[in-house]
Amino acid sequence: MKLVRRLVTLTWVATLLVTGCVLYLFNSDPVDIDLVWLQIPETSLAVVLITTFFVGVVTGSILVLIASMLPEQRKSVDA
Repeated sequence: MKLVRRLVTLTWVATLLVTGCVLYLFNSDPVDIDLVWLQIPETSLAVVLITTFFVGVVTGSILVLIASMLPEQRKSVDA
């Protein structure tokens, strides 16, 4: 079982590395990010995409954690 877990982890890490390299190679154009309150200088599009994805995953995880800690109020249905 330990060997299977290591192989799955190795496959997952290799997939992430290959995906990151491909993303970087095909999206190397520099872009400017101009938000209302923040201006980010020219950065590679791949870095912007990876950062945006990471921020989205973290934000979603935090929201799911908060939602799972809230008590559920169930209404009883009388037939």
